[in-house]
Amino acid sequence: MNPIFELGQRSKQLAQRSTEEGRETQDQVKMSRRIVQNTQERLRQATSQVSTTFGEFVRRIDAAWPGKHTRRMYDDLSKRQASILAQFRTGMTPLNGYLHNIKAVKTNLCDCGEAVESREHFIFHCVRWSEQRKILGVWTGEDNLSRLLGDKSTTDTDDWKPGMDAVRAVICFTLATKRFEHNISER
Repeated sequence: MNPIFELGQRSKQLAQRSTEEGRETQDQVKMSRRIVQNTQERLRQATSQVSTTFGEFVRRIDAAWPGKHTRRMYDDLSKRQASILAQFRTGMTPLNGYLHNIKAVKTNLCDCGEAVESREHFIFHCVRWSEQRKILGVWTGEDNLSRLLGDKSTTDTDDWKPGMDAVRAVICFTLATKRFEHNISER
């Protein structure tokens, strides 16, 4: 369960208990101070585990994110396709490289054993997906993840449109591998 949600539930219980008849005001103040201090400490601990570099992945993909081009990209996709694209663009994927960072799996290595299972390794290099990689077609030789995920550089004009053919090819490739459908508990 989410630690912040637990804190909220506990705070509500204590608040209700503190208003019961027969409670003395001083007890309520002491309890409230303790609750606040404990809540602040638990919140600090919970948020210290959240990565402060979340936007780092997105900025590497798309210097102009978010923008109108982002909305255009996602509007043209189904919910499942948009989910896959969002995972790639944020770096929060079910690939071992990310899962290991959040301590969901023991190793960051790909099952092929050749490298860390990063987005780049998954899309461009992993031998396990050689057959499915044919779906990428003309983008098979591309090694720029940004362009494949609909990058808009800061030098692009306002009328620029994302390369949706490349974006769709990456999404189709990903769906064909079924790699994003795996259950973490199987790892």
